[in-house]
This record gives sequence, structure tokens and C-alpha cells, in this order.
Amino acid sequence: MAFLLPSVAALVALLILPGWSFYFEVTPKVTVILVGAAAVIPFLRWPQARRTQWAVGLIALQAAAIVLATIFSKNRWLGFYGSTWRKSGMLAEIAILVFAAAAIGQFSDPERLKIWLRVTIAASIPIGLYAVFQYFGVDPIFPSNAYHFGEGRFMIVRPPSTLGHAAYLATYLLYVVFGGIALARQEISRAWKWIAVAAAGLGAFAIVLSGTRAALVGILIGLVYVGVRAPSRPNWLAWSALGIFVIAGFYISPLGEKLRARAFWASEDALGGARLMLWRDTLRMSTERLALGYGPETFSREFPQYQSMELARAFPDFYHESPHNIFLDALISKGLLGVVPLLLLCRFGLLARNWLGGGFVAILASMQFSAFTVPTELFFYLCLAMAIRETEPVAVRPRRRNWLAYLVGLCLFALPFICFAIFLETGDALLDSARRSLDRGDIDGAARIEDTARKWSAAADIYFSRRFVAQAPADTIGRLRVWQYAMQAAQNAPESADDPQNAWVNLAALQATVNDVEGVERSLRAATQAAPNWYKPHWLLAQVLDRLGRKAEAREEAGLAFDRDGGKHVEVGQIRDQLDRR
Repeated sequence: MAFLLPSVAALVALLILPGWSFYFEVTPKVTVILVGAAAVIPFLRWPQARRTQWAVGLIALQAAAIVLATIFSKNRWLGFYGSTWRKSGMLAEIAILVFAAAAIGQFSDPERLKIWLRVTIAASIPIGLYAVFQYFGVDPIFPSNAYHFGEGRFMIVRPPSTLGHAAYLATYLLYVVFGGIALARQEISRAWKWIAVAAAGLGAFAIVLSGTRAALVGILIGLVYVGVRAPSRPNWLAWSALGIFVIAGFYISPLGEKLRARAFWASEDALGGARLMLWRDTLRMSTERLALGYGPETFSREFPQYQSMELARAFPDFYHESPHNIFLDALISKGLLGVVPLLLLCRFGLLARNWLGGGFVAILASMQFSAFTVPTELFFYLCLAMAIRETEPVAVRPRRRNWLAYLVGLCLFALPFICFAIFLETGDALLDSARRSLDRGDIDGAARIEDTARKWSAAADIYFSRRFVAQAPADTIGRLRVWQYAMQAAQNAPESADDPQNAWVNLAALQATVNDVEGVERSLRAATQAAPNWYKPHWLLAQVLDRLGRKAEAREEAGLAFDRDGGKHVEVGQIRDQLDRR
């Protein structure tokens, strides 16, 4: 048991399964945490210390808020199953909370805390090395164009390593930096001490290479917190100065060219892009369902109805999958019943006076500009549990096991986690099998497998509709058959996609190729209803109506598109001007 829980946490950060899972950076991590939570349940104990009892009680209140928010959500299945980009539905979130409650009990033993740190910090070394290799153009898994942006000397690289995105990688590495320093200070073994120092240094370097400003701010705030709060002030200023000197030398060297390009991009976007307006619109949206929120994972489908015209004009091509702030995310998904316990839990974490407390503060600061994913949420709560352990010794009430209660708890909680993990991974594996069939040119086989995956609630309909079109054969009969596959996937996409407005536009494009004019108009109008302030469906609809001879309606739609575009696309203004001249 001492090694089981930290090994699960390490796997959540480390595991990716390309060639097995379609969403190979997401689904395997969710599966691991679900199975890990099921393994944890038999070992849960109620703590005896008062502050820790409050913490576990707040965790339980959060779990109740997640269940209620899902039940009363307008998209119950999405809240339960999760979105395609993070799959953090009801059971996944509860699994993380179960894991956090178990960790609080585990950390009551200093030796077990050391095992946690050893396993999770050692596992971070390949993750940090992979990020460094990605920065220098060595990547055997991902296509590098997925995280390279720009051209020439202004090209930047945002290495995601195994976390899916540079921001999530950097947030996780904040735990590594502060946890590594904490482990190095505790260790007697020289070998483990050097492993801890190497992991912390590598983690800090990888954070810099990721170009994530929120994480850099997090490191700074965490170091200041440790310097102010630690009862025996460590000599962290000298080490910090050495790290800054090394990074500055790398920055001005030829190897730091992409890092300098990232700094230039950041200077052009000092306010963090759309975040300020996004936060304002999210707060306004939250007032309509203040108590219980809209349900987990529903933001991307619900927010377009509340997006302001100002935000749409400033960032017409942006897709907002979350509020990019953990408190706003909790408020919008679970309401006050979810965000208040989270705020109170953070208060407990702020009481710690050591490097683990500094790590929690660093992650908390970084997460004011990012969203939880399964790995970052897990390590946020692990840091919180470690911080709570430092503020109050965690005693556990000894008791004899009630086997009847144990079996009931196992059936009620552990089995649902395991069953859902199997359900989730099976559907995802089927999707990847369909993708591999397309890679081999077996289009009919891919269509059959994709249809089977849909029965397991796994979907990537926009992706497969486009792949079917791209691989349609030249002969008429074969092309017609493949087009039917593509059309079926496109028609399913508005229900399965996180962004239904984009799915409707995709369907309209396919309908246009077969001259289904009524279908095109119907799909584009559905897109305008799904995202009223998005310029693109209005712009496309104006062109369709113009060709149908409905000039007045076309001019109206062109005006709506121009108003929402904010002057960002020349072609939108050209259509409006052409229609006005006529």
C-alpha cells in the first residue's frame, strides 16, 4: 500500500498510450486515477485531528456538490462522462477527491510521505527530459508542428511532454520543483538527495522552456512564501540566484532563440489574451445558476450563449473550453456549493510553513490562469494534503474492520470506478483502432469500428468525417459509400462535440459538396444559435443566401458577421461591401 498510491500518482503524470488510445494523453490518465481510487477505498479512514477532519469534510462536501451539479445539469451525460479535451466528468473528479482523502491519511506517517516524494519526484525526471528534448526538436511520439507556432526567428516552441499542453506540464512541474527541494532537505541517503536536486533543477529548467508565464509567477510567489513563512529561513536566495544566472545565460545564448521569441510574443500580449473579458463574461454567466452551476465539463457548450460581443470582436477565432481559473471553473460547474469548500481548503494549505506549502502556493498561483486537468488537479490536492499534514499531525482512529460495511462500500464506490474505467478505455481504444484502419486504407472497417465505439459513448465525429472525405476513393460507387460514412459522422458531431457550433459548420461544408442547399442553411442557422456571437456561420450564411437570390437576408447576415468579426478578417468586410454595392 505504501508504494501503490504514489505509483498511481506518478503514472497519472507519466502515462501516455499512443497507438492504443485515441485521446492517448488524456484517457489513460483518467483510467489510472479511476482504478487507483477504487484501490484506495478499502483503506480510507476517518482522521482524528480536528483540522484534518474539517479538510476531509470539505472534500466530501465537494464530492456532493459534483453529484448534485451533474444531476441538475442540462447536459447530464456530458457532466457524467466528461468532455473530449480532459474527460474530467463526475466520476473522474470524485476519484481525485477520494485519492486526496486517502493521501491525508497516508501522510500521517513521515516514512510514507518520504516514499510518496521519492516515487513521484523520481518519475518526473523522464517527463522533464522529454520536455527538454521536445524544445530541441527531438520527439519520437508527437509531430513537432503540434507545439511549434510562428515562423522564422519568431517561431516558438511550447513543449507539452506527457501532459498534453505546456501550461499543464509547467503546473505539474511546480510540484516537482518544491517537492524535490523538500525531499532533498529530508533525505539522509546521498543518492536520493542528488536525485531530488536533479529533478527539481530539471523541473525548473523545463518550466522555463515551456514558456508558461503563470508557472514562472508561481515559482516566484512560492519562493517568497517559503522565505517569509519558513520558521528556519533556508538559504534559498543563493540557489535562486544561481538558477537565474544559469537560465539567463541560456536565454542569451544561441540555444535560447525560441525562448527569446516566446518572450517577444508575451510582450505583445501582456494582459494574457482573452482572460480578463472571459472572466467577466463567466461571472455574469454564473449568476443564472449560482447555487449548483451548470454541471462538470459543460462550459464549452454553454458559454457561447453568454459570450459578450466585446469578447467576440476582440478574439473572433478563439474557442473557450474553460474559464482558465480554477475558482471560476468551480463556480460555473458546481456553483457556490462547490467553490466555497475549495476556497476553505486552500486556506488550510496556506498555513504550512515549509517547501511543500510553498509548492501548494505556487500551484495555486499558477492555476489562477489555467484550468484543472486530471494530472494538475491531482497534484494540486496532493500538495494540499502534504501542506495540511505539516500544519497538524494527522492521527487516524484505530478500528476493527467491519467486513459488511467494507463490502457494501466496495460495491457502491469501487466497482463503479472500475466499470467506468473499462467503459471509457474500451471506447477510446475502439476509436484508435478505427483511426489505424483509416491509416491502412480500410475505410469500411474504420466505419464499422467507429460505429461500435459510438455504442460505448466514444466519439471523434468531426475528425472522422474529415478523414473519410480526405480518403474517399475515385470511383463513383466507392466515393458515394464513403461520403455516407462522412455524412453520418458529421450529423452525429453536433451532439458529441464539445463545440457544437464548429460541428454544425463542418456539417454545412459536407452538405454544400452535395448541393443540399436547404441542409446548408439549416446547419448554419443552428451554428448561429449555438454560438450567437461567432462571426463565421453568419459570414458563410450570407454567401449562401446571396447565391439563392435572397439579397436582403444576405446583407443582414453579412452585417452581423462584420459586426462580430471586429475587423480581424479582410474577407468578411469584402463580402459585406460587395453586397452593399449591389
